[in-house]
Amino acid sequence: MIERLKKSSEFFIFICGILLLASVLLISTEVILRKFFMISFGGADELSGYALGICISWSLAYVLFEKMHIRIDIVYAKVNQKLRQLLNVLAGIFTLAFTGLLVYFSSIVIYTSFVKGSTANTPLGTPLWIPQSIWFLGFCFFLLVLLVLCVKSIVALVRNDIDKYMSIPKDEL
Repeated sequence: MIERLKKSSEFFIFICGILLLASVLLISTEVILRKFFMISFGGADELSGYALGICISWSLAYVLFEKMHIRIDIVYAKVNQKLRQLLNVLAGIFTLAFTGLLVYFSSIVIYTSFVKGSTANTPLGTPLWIPQSIWFLGFCFFLLVLLVLCVKSIVALVRNDIDKYMSIPKDEL
């Protein structure tokens, strides 16, 4: 299951890269058209903003698998392996709790936008529930990954199985 989630996160990060590249091309085209031809098709900044938010939410799981989240290693590096594993489990649980709140409140935002028919106050007038839903699904995927890794890490901790799941190096997943 973990390997499947990791492969999925790699696929999503690839899609995010394409989305960011498309965003850069769109903004560059917009700037060139405005500078030399005084033409603007509008909405480049809006679409790029959506792309950035979506890419952030969908990249969180990949960043977790690659151990690239910010953490403070000053204490972590000075404790024994068992305590490191406990710290990893605690960090996973706190991240899971925070992400659970993020998913919950994101769902309220989407629901409110959908019920009220909220649209962006831009020339495109995008119904806000559309980009918010894609953004929300990225957080849901991250929550799923965290849940699986936390359960596996707690089981490993209880079994005294050092170096499993949350505490293993990224190349040993």
